[in-house]
Amino acid sequence: MFNLAGFRYRSAFVSEGGPIDRIEVIELPIFGRRLFQANATLIPGLVPCRELEMYSGANGTGAHVSPMIARYIAVSEALERWAFHATVRSECRAKYGFDIDESSTGLAAFPSWRRRDARRLAALEAYERFCLLNWWEGRIQGQLYDTEWAGISALVFEPSNGGVSVLLFGRSNLGFYVYGHDAAESFKNACERAVVELVRHERVVRHRWLVIQLGNQVPLADRFERRAWFFSTNDGHKLFRERLASRVTGPPPKPEVICDAEIEGLWSRFATVWRFAFRPPTQEFLSKTERYFYW
Repeated sequence: MFNLAGFRYRSAFVSEGGPIDRIEVIELPIFGRRLFQANATLIPGLVPCRELEMYSGANGTGAHVSPMIARYIAVSEALERWAFHATVRSECRAKYGFDIDESSTGLAAFPSWRRRDARRLAALEAYERFCLLNWWEGRIQGQLYDTEWAGISALVFEPSNGGVSVLLFGRSNLGFYVYGHDAAESFKNACERAVVELVRHERVVRHRWLVIQLGNQVPLADRFERRAWFFSTNDGHKLFRERLASRVTGPPPKPEVICDAEIEGLWSRFATVWRFAFRPPTQEFLSKTERYFYW
């Protein structure tokens, strides 16, 4: 994909009249590799504030061996969040499928002159979430594989359109369970992306686990944080294992596209934002329950 981030993101910062307020970069060691994680925050007022206890309040996050590329990824994700929040409750929400799926599933921002680059990224995420939701609700079956990382297994889905979606899981050295999922053009690349999410999950759960040991537990108000915590526990992982052990007998569902379009707006000055989304199996993934594997 032809990336113009170095050119298009120069004016994305508030000092140049853009929407990005600040970017923070930290080192993110991943199984012996040195990566960098960048967190981008939008200027106040562009998106609602979320009260989070586990995860960062940043609007975009990126990880890469190059700190510069990590920054670019974080900016792209922040622009994606801006577009989402500006559209999800707008008069044109139905045009982009938000009347059916009001999550940010299937959104991607990419700073290329070719719109199809953003569309391909959006489609990969849409298939990843389609596989995850339908697997959890017992409609499709994945295949278990080992990975190159000791103690980390992969549940693999291969959609008929191409690409690979993976769900990685394992147990931390403190005894809680960690997960990460993503999709890419190959099994190797999907695992490389998913393991970053797994390490992020491990970091936030580890912090909360240590806080609880000190007797400073704070209730989790955000439903997705409650799920991330619940499935890290023995009870949550038991439920996860029960789903792994179950079998699907009926035919797999056929994906129904509810949106395949560019979302245009002020963010289009910096990147193409595309939404590619399928009809979800049910609305249960947006419910308040913590016993649904989606966050």
